[in-house]
Amino acid sequence: MTKPFDLLREVARFGVSQGVLLNDPAMPAAFGLHVDVSMKEAMSDPAFLQGLRAEAMFENLVTSLGEVMMIKPEDTGPLQSSVPMQAPDFRIVLKDGSNWLVEVKNVYVRNALRQRRKILKRDYRRALDNYAQATGGTLKLAVFWARWSIWTLIDPEQLAPGDQDLTLDMMDAIKANEMAAVGDQTLGLRAPLTLRLTMDPDRTSDIDEDGRVLVIIGKAQLFCDGKELLHPHDQQIAWTVMNYSDWETPNARACVKANRLLAIEFESNPPELSYQGFEMAGSLSRMFAHYYAQRTMSGGEVIDIGAPIQAEWLTSLRSREGLNRMPLWRFVMQPNY
Repeated sequence: MTKPFDLLREVARFGVSQGVLLNDPAMPAAFGLHVDVSMKEAMSDPAFLQGLRAEAMFENLVTSLGEVMMIKPEDTGPLQSSVPMQAPDFRIVLKDGSNWLVEVKNVYVRNALRQRRKILKRDYRRALDNYAQATGGTLKLAVFWARWSIWTLIDPEQLAPGDQDLTLDMMDAIKANEMAAVGDQTLGLRAPLTLRLTMDPDRTSDIDEDGRVLVIIGKAQLFCDGKELLHPHDQQIAWTVMNYSDWETPNARACVKANRLLAIEFESNPPELSYQGFEMAGSLSRMFAHYYAQRTMSGGEVIDIGAPIQAEWLTSLRSREGLNRMPLWRFVMQPNY
């Protein structure tokens, strides 16, 4: 059983602020009331919840991508310093030994075509820079553009050098995006992707006069451009794209012969076909954002902060084993500097 270090530290800090000793019999009830009040305040602040959700999503995304040596929360515990300092949200150590300090921001701008926002005020940025210089890290800024479900990771010095406010435009951030350094890729594959559920003919009834049929599924198959996907990694990639990319899956299609239901098919395609030999499925980070939204959002409101890590997505993408694998195009976007 893990010892509750963080909980005890929080209780002790509360006790100091309230003048209550850790072993005081009144402490559990007092701290419980404090937690109840704090929870109600937090749950009534949508912007605060969205910010926490974005931080948790970024940590889970980087962990799922699996291309960094480590990631850990950095802004925990008190900070004592002789100059203004602000610890960024995360420390990331890349496999080449680079040490990044990442501040995460959630940005929602209603106008989809004008995604621009002041991200860092000068004093706050200076405090982040002071911390980075004192701890030997390079400051980076991860921005989740919620209107588009797009993640960008940028070096503030590249877009607004010096001691000044940082106002960021999404298109500029995309061009300077460093998400590839933590494992992000953009995928292309052939369309359509099809899920076919074939009925067990011996245990599926005929279609009656009212159009009703009792079905037993005998086999489930996934296809890419008409070719069955037999390798588990290909099946995982296809399932991820069908569920979390921008590809569209209309209503199910029934395959019927006479009064027998043979199969039910779900076919997924991009909104528009390019006819170039493959179709773009989008970035892993954007698919992860869609997955995360399904788990943590409902009716536009935050219902949870965290969701399970999805390391198997990247395990499937990295694997080269097996013959006759699904054709896959991988685009690794580099910053324009």
